[in-house]
Amino acid sequence: MNKWIRLGGWIALGLVVLWVVLEVVTVVVGIVSWVASTLVSLLVAAGLLYLAYLLVSKLVGGSGGSSSRSRSREREKIFE
Repeated sequence: MNKWIRLGGWIALGLVVLWVVLEVVTVVVGIVSWVASTLVSLLVAAGLLYLAYLLVSKLVGGSGGSSSRSRSREREKIFE
């Protein structure tokens, strides 16, 4: 009888340990999935913002770097 009680105690302890391990794994997987979904959302938002920037820059007239270079060349011609 004592053997069966000891065996039942070990089985109960094993079930409790298994339950605790599963709870920890559930929390870790939840955190990892939240981080992954946040990163994917940020990457999608960054891609959409970049596409919007390209669209607006093409509609407005291109990059500002070339116009500033041409202005500096015009100023150099004025001072010559």
